Amino acid sequence: MGESQRQFPSPLVGEGQGGGYPIRVATGPITDTCKEVVDGLVRRTVPRETLVDARGPWIITREGLADALARVAAREQGITDMLSLCEAAAVRVRIVPTK
Repeated sequence: MGESQRQFPSPLVGEGQGGGYPIRVATGPITDTCKEVVDGLVRRTVPRETLVDARGPWIITREGLADALARVAAREQGITDMLSLCEAAAVRVRIVPTK
């Protein structure tokens, strides 16, 4: 699906499905086959049922962003995007499935 054809959830959808999470991201299903590779060799096919494409947009409250940034203070190096910020801050991100 092209960038212009993607259907994004409204902020109100995120409120209902977010369950009070201050950081949420719109996701889509993974439809391609995914392989785990070790030392250049295919180890196994990864089941897609538990994988999503966190394509955005991100839905973030001001408080959620401030909390995540405070948690990584003095450890910002290597943070390049919202996902790496959330991982470094050890904050939970709620997914909002898109169609």
